[in-house]
Amino acid sequence: MPLVQEAITKAIVPGSSGLYDIEYTVEAAQTGQERILRAQGKAFFNAEGFAYRLSGTVQDITEQRNAQLALEQQVQQRTEELEAINEELAANNEELIAASEEVMQANQRLEEANYLLTRSNQNLEQFAYIASHDLQEPLRKVQQFGDLLINRYGTQLGEGRTHLERMQVAASRMSRLIKDLLAFSRISTRPAPPDSVALSQVINRVLDSLAVAIEEAKAEILVDALPTVPGDALQLEQLFQNLISNALKFSRTDKLDRGHPPRIIVRTHQVLASDLPALLKPTRLSAMYQCIEVIDNGIGFDEKYRDRIFQVFQRLHGKNEFAGTGIGLAICQKVVTNHGGAITVTSKPGQGATFGVYLPV
Repeated sequence: MPLVQEAITKAIVPGSSGLYDIEYTVEAAQTGQERILRAQGKAFFNAEGFAYRLSGTVQDITEQRNAQLALEQQVQQRTEELEAINEELAANNEELIAASEEVMQANQRLEEANYLLTRSNQNLEQFAYIASHDLQEPLRKVQQFGDLLINRYGTQLGEGRTHLERMQVAASRMSRLIKDLLAFSRISTRPAPPDSVALSQVINRVLDSLAVAIEEAKAEILVDALPTVPGDALQLEQLFQNLISNALKFSRTDKLDRGHPPRIIVRTHQVLASDLPALLKPTRLSAMYQCIEVIDNGIGFDEKYRDRIFQVFQRLHGKNEFAGTGIGLAICQKVVTNHGGAITVTSKPGQGATFGVYLPV
């Protein structure tokens, strides 16, 4: 082979290293396939520097070179794949950086919103303070002087007494409205803490507060054994006081049914989340909810007004027919929302109403 001959010629040149190592291809006589051979050898020199002997080998390294070539191709393929992955990671990193910036901006907006909400709550608290002091005080003066005029000069006023009495009724209604607004604003700015509240104790306090009204109405109150729930005792007390006083207020009048005294039932049972009424949307997800029902046998109402009765200032009856400001049931809904639950009602005219309070267990 010319390449081998050339390598040997260079190796036997006096003064050279005497070594040669060369790879070349040949065609196999039997198969016609190319084989890769490696020729290695060494020349030995005498004292005068001339080569006197040559020793070498020829080795078939086709399989090794093919394996090496396959490995190099695999390494090249993996390198290209890694480069593609690195490019993708770089692109993802850019997206993550952009997303992080968006998150930071969103957090800033959220902080600003929280700041504005805090200011709004502070303004609402200031309004509540003004409502409870600065507005109530002049109303008390109006009522005091009205009572004074009626007591001292009532016989002399003639028809003027009637005007004063109407003024006193209006002032009393306004005072009650301010107190209800104050109660609503306080609940709106105070989320319920996760304290353990025994509902039986809450209902006992409510019944004690309403004892006079219950006695005057000759109402029968039936209360089941009630559970302990997480929440705020004062808010829950407001909730059930409004529901029970509402049931007393809308009891049947003597004209409708003289022999039908008010009957109010408070009972409870647990409900799976999957079994909740279809339109009921609690504000906190839970696998189980405690349902507390307040059932009365009062005048009831048409269910087409069901959503309306929980709105502030919404009334189904005239103010002269039934007393109230239209805030009580709005307070109920706010309390239930603060506790992560929901409230609903079913009713028919003349057949009473059932209020269902669902609280997460």
